[in-house]
Amino acid sequence: MKSMKGRSQASIILCGSKLRRNRQYNVNVILRTHRFQIIRGTVYDHSQQPSIGAVVQITQIRADDNNKRKILGYCSTDENGEYVFAISALACMKYEMAVYAPLS
Repeated sequence: MKSMKGRSQASIILCGSKLRRNRQYNVNVILRTHRFQIIRGTVYDHSQQPSIGAVVQITQIRADDNNKRKILGYCSTDENGEYVFAISALACMKYEMAVYAPLS
């Protein structure tokens, strides 16, 4: 983690060459409580090219009960493979991201 002007920043890197077609990969993220959190990133395909039209889902999960889940939303990647979410993170929750390959 890097500290920039009192803020913590971390990166999660998933190696595209390790991802397999038609498989779901989940990333769990725990965020500090602030009014809003911005989650952004880039999805790459198996050949390290930006994945256009991939779908990223974010789910809120109760920290004390993994069975209590609420899908907060979906977005698709743009022509650069980039996505962005704005959420209001809660300290009593965990957040999970799932990435789905483009349909074409």
